[in-house]
Amino acid sequence: MEVEETLDRLLNLGVKRERKPISKVVKAKPHSPVYTMHKFWARRPYNVFAELINHYSEPGDIVLDPFCGGGVTVVESLRLRRKVVGVDVNPLATYVTEMEVRPLNIENFWREFEKIKNRLEPEFSELYRTACPLCSGRAIFDWMEWAGDEPTKMKYICPKCGAGIKEATQEDAAIARGIEESFDRIVSERQLWYPKAAIPKGDKTGGIINDGYQYFWQLFTKRNLLALSLLYKKISEVKDQEAREFLKFAFSSSLKWASKQSHLRGGIVEGWAMHAYWIYPKTLEINVWNTFYRRCVAVARGKKYSNINIGKYYRRAESFKELLDNRAACLILTQSSTNLPIEDESIDVVITDPPYGGNVNYGELADYWTVWLNHDKLIDKTEEIIINKSQRKDLNDYEHGLMLVFKECYRVLKKGGSLVATFNSRNLNVVASFVIAATQAGFILHPQGLLYQPPIKAYTTTFHAIFVGAFVGDFIFTFYKPVDPKVNEASTTADLNNFKECIDELIKNHVNEKITEPELREKAYKVLIPFLAAHARTDIRMCREAVNYFETQMKKLEPHFRELRKRIIEERRKIFSLKHKSLSR
Repeated sequence: MEVEETLDRLLNLGVKRERKPISKVVKAKPHSPVYTMHKFWARRPYNVFAELINHYSEPGDIVLDPFCGGGVTVVESLRLRRKVVGVDVNPLATYVTEMEVRPLNIENFWREFEKIKNRLEPEFSELYRTACPLCSGRAIFDWMEWAGDEPTKMKYICPKCGAGIKEATQEDAAIARGIEESFDRIVSERQLWYPKAAIPKGDKTGGIINDGYQYFWQLFTKRNLLALSLLYKKISEVKDQEAREFLKFAFSSSLKWASKQSHLRGGIVEGWAMHAYWIYPKTLEINVWNTFYRRCVAVARGKKYSNINIGKYYRRAESFKELLDNRAACLILTQSSTNLPIEDESIDVVITDPPYGGNVNYGELADYWTVWLNHDKLIDKTEEIIINKSQRKDLNDYEHGLMLVFKECYRVLKKGGSLVATFNSRNLNVVASFVIAATQAGFILHPQGLLYQPPIKAYTTTFHAIFVGAFVGDFIFTFYKPVDPKVNEASTTADLNNFKECIDELIKNHVNEKITEPELREKAYKVLIPFLAAHARTDIRMCREAVNYFETQMKKLEPHFRELRKRIIEERRKIFSLKHKSLSR
């Protein structure tokens, strides 16, 4: 009993019991229903983060995520009965996170959906009408493929004959032209709204701007833009506030599929999937109403999951003090994490997934949603921590921004507490900046604080993973805040020459094997990262030299990796082709 009382006193004084780093790999699972409600980029596997939360905290502890993104830390912390602070400078991130954890009366949600359906479905059936090729009766299309300005084929749904694929006809093209010609008149007569904001020039928008897309509304066909405007207005008129907000959430979720960025991939409909704005040579015009209904189903499924697993435990805080006083369980802040309204040494653990350099340009991509959600308002990217030429932010800016956030995490974290972060990048300079930023903020990498976590299996066959050769798993880093920061707990006898010898030996032992660049980097990073963490506070020059040496050696191997990538891509294409043929039989 005396031991427990002593521990409690220590906790109250801002000191955490030391925990050994997580040491077992957790097999990543596909997203649970709450994460399939709305798109967000690069969400980490929920069960891996649940394991981290369980390992590094206790029920009732306060967890901080300074880069909450798609909300995984926040959702899993509440599900596991922790209190949590989720922070992100990106308003789309905090919006999605908030909607993931808020409870919903699903019955009321569907009741309001039915009211909208009764008003709009006849009109939408007219917008997406076509003729059935079998009985010549009226049908609707679920999607229509376009090659430039000409429709080529479509998936139709006939009430008598069922669904099928047919070639687009001259009549189908004429209907589309008629909608385009009457668009402005209908918008004016019905007093409809759609975003008029210009697409800002950026690293991921330059391509479509050069192709002639100057405004966000140009990313949609006139038919889909009209349908979205009609739907937006009807949702805005819903009187039940909770139902209205979640119907708007389903509307926002629909936007992934509503633009010309949708396309067919191997006969499968795919919404906007890339980390850039991209219009394919053949685009899809997807029925907005059918998409909205499917997203409402996804939202209802996700809220059923969160109602059961979080439910009344969700109590939204207006201030951090409400968490300390146990009057609330969740504080979500839309702001930079460099200046948090949180008391010193009051957080039990920091668990996060920081931005990986310029891997995902969250602000540029999220503008597509925020112009709809916030009436033409673009995201203020001033405080975004990223590498982005258009914003004139380089590696040094990225590293400095991370360091400021980690310094703030260091301030609010209890002594002995852990900063746990998942991180990966093919660019070693980005990895080095992350490690240097955390170390210079005062954190120490635990001697066993590096674990490679394989990805969700589906991620390994994405366009991004295959063609770029990027890491698709994560390293899990465990840093800690020392109880006595004067003690040099990260001392090491390693030096630059020993490091170079280790890297040379590693490459020599593995280069003749059928080992890919990401696989070799995974092995090398286990040598390099501890070296960087050990020297970052005392000799940055040595850290930079170590990074440059490794990248020079890897560059020499580029022809080998390029040839290996070609073989892997060809093998996967053959497998995909065989699977597609078997499915089409």
